[in-house]
Amino acid sequence: MRSLYEQHARPLTRIVHGLPTSWEPSIAATKFPSPIDTAAWSPCSGFIAVAWGKSTAKIEILDAVTLQRVAVPEFPLGGTRWLVFSPDSRLLTWFGDDPGKFLSWNHQTGVLVSAIHPERSIRSMHCLSATYSTSGTMFGVSFLNRRTFTVSIYHVFSGNHVGSCSVEEPTLHNIWTHGECLRFATMEQGYITVQQIGFTQPDTITAIELLQTPSDSHRSGNFFLPNPPRLAFITGGRIKVWDAKNSKFLLDSADVEFPRRVSFSLDGHFFACGTNGPESYLWEASPTGYILHRKLISNTSTSEPHISPNGRSIIVLGDSAVQLLRTTDSTTSPPAVSARASQRGKGRFILGFSPGEVLAAVAWMEEETVTVLDLKSGIPRLIIGAGMKVYALGLGRTTIVIVGEGKIVTWNLPAENHGLDHRVNMDDSILSTTFDHPPFPVLEPRPTTSVSPDLCRIAIVGLDKHRRAGSRLYLYDVPTGRQLDSVSTGLEASPWFTPDGNEVWCVTDHGEANMWNIVEDGKSGLTELQYLGSTTYIPDGYPWRPSRGYMIPDGRWVVKSDGTRLLWLPPRWRSYRWDLMWGGRFLALLDCELPEPIILEL
Repeated sequence: MRSLYEQHARPLTRIVHGLPTSWEPSIAATKFPSPIDTAAWSPCSGFIAVAWGKSTAKIEILDAVTLQRVAVPEFPLGGTRWLVFSPDSRLLTWFGDDPGKFLSWNHQTGVLVSAIHPERSIRSMHCLSATYSTSGTMFGVSFLNRRTFTVSIYHVFSGNHVGSCSVEEPTLHNIWTHGECLRFATMEQGYITVQQIGFTQPDTITAIELLQTPSDSHRSGNFFLPNPPRLAFITGGRIKVWDAKNSKFLLDSADVEFPRRVSFSLDGHFFACGTNGPESYLWEASPTGYILHRKLISNTSTSEPHISPNGRSIIVLGDSAVQLLRTTDSTTSPPAVSARASQRGKGRFILGFSPGEVLAAVAWMEEETVTVLDLKSGIPRLIIGAGMKVYALGLGRTTIVIVGEGKIVTWNLPAENHGLDHRVNMDDSILSTTFDHPPFPVLEPRPTTSVSPDLCRIAIVGLDKHRRAGSRLYLYDVPTGRQLDSVSTGLEASPWFTPDGNEVWCVTDHGEANMWNIVEDGKSGLTELQYLGSTTYIPDGYPWRPSRGYMIPDGRWVVKSDGTRLLWLPPRWRSYRWDLMWGGRFLALLDCELPEPIILEL
């Protein structure tokens, strides 16, 4: 039970002491001088061919383990349409735009095997895909010209044109080899028809199989996996995978923003989708359909995933970079967290440090589990089942205060020699109070609640119920839950107590802040918020940076205040939306769309 549900019982947190020489050994990456045109896996999954360049394409064959260069074919042609390996992975065939011919090259011997000039009638057509025959002696190429879909067959070594066939029906663009035949699929009136032609008799088309399609599928952007028969398509901003054999959806997700280009492993166990941003998504097959296996972050503006035929690796193409990951590496696979969680106000991490830099507490906002971690060992010392959605927390030397739905609950922290992984729930709390006048919360992804350093007061930014518009700062007493004062903030902002606990600042994401002093009247016993003014100097919306001034300006490097690079972040941890939180010598990196917080000891 623990192995099955542990990842859901508490958030993951990685504590890193010193500077790691390697974050994730399973990741390799390489860059190219110019944008990448296309790439292809070899059937043995041991090589990756990459074409790059603008006016004149250059091709490199990379080792699929290290991304080191294995060979550099000399193909002096223009832009690249596609690359395809022979079944034995020895030959690489390339079709370029100009002057419109196929070149086959043996990357083991370095010999150009053939140069095939296609027939004049198809040179102006758009090339879609290509496939070798099982014997490796012939290959087929598919072309599209308006509504005409043409497949041409050629001898690899002689360069002779064997024949062609054309169809007018809407077709799915990829072609594949089945025995000594070539197959493709047409889609019309709610059905997919698998068509077959022989490599030696391409003028005869035979319908092999009829499969049902969903009502919202369309030809554009589809990819058909023949075995098992699955149709992947993008419609209305949703990415869908249809089981054509059992007539059911295996995936229907709206969690991918601007999806583009899909990829299957050969057996359909893994499915990937790229985006118009740095994110790619990888799903894994399960008895109930595809579940999110991991989210991949590249350092480029677009992402295009290609899964290896054996399904063990995946490359993600960016503008001019290739990133390699292992799909089967469970140590780097985060839990399935929705990419749009932050838009709903969930998925954001809440984190606090104890005085003396001994402990850290972490939770997912609006979840019910809080984990108190030992910063020296990185192991949980206390796991709290709060029994309520968590909105804020404060961590002292001996107690922890958690703010939830209308409640303030306090627990004792176990002694250092008590043992690790101690679990408590609401019944183990030492104090539980309710707000006497609960505020109206502001439904924003930013945190709207803060606990003072001495754990005595709580500041909440909520809706102004009197004016029915704007936001208001509410100040509460922790032991009693009594509202001490409230003022209009004038800004939709996050509340922060100063380190001495005497002031509250309401800070926007753009660095603007309004400031109030907490004034206590000893005679009347009243506490008031006294306005101090405003400021606009706060970087990244977080007011309490130490003088060392570490930053992550490009989402990839942690740098010192003088610009010296201190630590390189791995691709899966790169983000331009980091929230930085300091606890003395510790720096916490938080991003709601990444799988876990990182706490760095600097």
